[in-house]
Amino acid sequence: MEKEEKEKKEHPKVEKHSRLKEKLHVAKHHIFRNCWKYTAITLIVLVIAFAALAAFGIFSVKYNGFGKKETKGITMIVLNDKRCGADCDTTQLVSQLKTLFPEATVKELDYSSKDGKALFESTKAQYLPAVLFTDTINTSANYAQVQQYLVTAGNYLSLRIGASFDPKAEICSNGIDDNGNGIVDCADPECQGSLLCRPEKNASLMVFVMSDCPYGKQALIALKQLVPLFNSPQFTYEVHYIATENSDGSFSSLHGTYEAAEDIVQLCVKKYSPGQWLDYLNCRSTEGISGHDWHNCANQTKVDIAKVEACSSGAEGKLLLSEDIKIAEALKIGASPTWLANNRYQFGGIDAKTVQTAFCKYNAGLQGCNSSVNSTATTASGSCG
Repeated sequence: MEKEEKEKKEHPKVEKHSRLKEKLHVAKHHIFRNCWKYTAITLIVLVIAFAALAAFGIFSVKYNGFGKKETKGITMIVLNDKRCGADCDTTQLVSQLKTLFPEATVKELDYSSKDGKALFESTKAQYLPAVLFTDTINTSANYAQVQQYLVTAGNYLSLRIGASFDPKAEICSNGIDDNGNGIVDCADPECQGSLLCRPEKNASLMVFVMSDCPYGKQALIALKQLVPLFNSPQFTYEVHYIATENSDGSFSSLHGTYEAAEDIVQLCVKKYSPGQWLDYLNCRSTEGISGHDWHNCANQTKVDIAKVEACSSGAEGKLLLSEDIKIAEALKIGASPTWLANNRYQFGGIDAKTVQTAFCKYNAGLQGCNSSVNSTATTASGSCG
C-alpha cells in the first residue's frame, strides 16, 4: 500500500494518464441513435485524444497553430434539413469541430432555402446533414487531423460523416408531397417500407435478433415466458434475424459466420419442427451457441434432426435466411433485439416484464396483459448492432 502511494506521488502523470484513457474508452463506446453519428463519433474521440496529448505536454496547442503557423480564413458550412429534426442534430459535432478549428466561421443553411438547394446541387450531395469546408482549411494547424475524412464536393471539401437523410425523398408523415410525384405520405411507393405506413395488426408481436447476441438471447428467453400468457386466438408472434447476405451467397453476422449458420438452423427448426421451435430457441439461448453443438438442444427438445440437417446444410436453409433478413433490412432494423408491436410500433427490452408492458400498451385488455411475470434476464439491458 505504501509502495502504491509512493508511486502515485512520484508519477502523478501516470495516474492522470490512466483517467484520461478511461475517458477515451467511454467516449469511443458511446452509441448514438442515428447511423451518421457513428462516423461523427470518431471526430469526437479525436478531439478528446488531441486535448489529452496536449495535457501531457507532448506538444503545445496554440490556436494559431504549431510553430505559430499562419492560417487563412476558414468557412465551415453546415447544410441541414429542418424536416429531419432530432435525427439530424449536429450541435455536438459542430461544437467538437470548433474545438479543432476555432478560427473557422460557421454558417448554417437549411435545404428549404434557395441557397441551401443550390449548394446541395452544386456539391452533388445525396444525403444530409453535410459539413462543408472552404479549401483554406488546409492552412489550419489541425488540418491533418481530419484530412482523411474530407472529399471534394464542388468548390468545397465535404466531411464524411455517413449522413443518411435524403431531402428529395418522400417523408411519410408530414402531409406534404416531398418528392413532387403527386402522391403524399403512405400512398407513395417510397413509403412502403416505413413503419408508419405498415398496416396495424392487433395482438401481433415480432422480435428481431442476432442469434448469439447476449441481449437477443435474453429476449428469446423472455418470449418463451410470454407466449403462454398471451395464449389466445388473436395473438401471433414472429422471430426474425439480422444479418447480411454477401455477393457470393454467403452470410455475415456481427458475431461471426457461425451466428448466421445458427440463424439458418433456427429457421429450419421452425419449418420442420414448429411445435418444438420455441423450446429449441429457449434451449440455445440459455445454453449458448458459440462452442455448443446445436444437436444437444435439438435432442432435448425432440426436433426432427434429419430434416433440419438436410435443410440447414443445403440451399433451402440459405434461401430461408436470405428471405428472412430482408424484413429487417426493409425496416432499417439493425439492433438486436428490436421488438415490433402490432406490426408498427418499435420498442426495446430484454426481460419479460419490460416487453409485456410495452406490448400491452398497444393491446389493452389482451389476455395475459394483467398477468404477473418475473424478469429472468441475466444480462443488463442493451443491444447488439
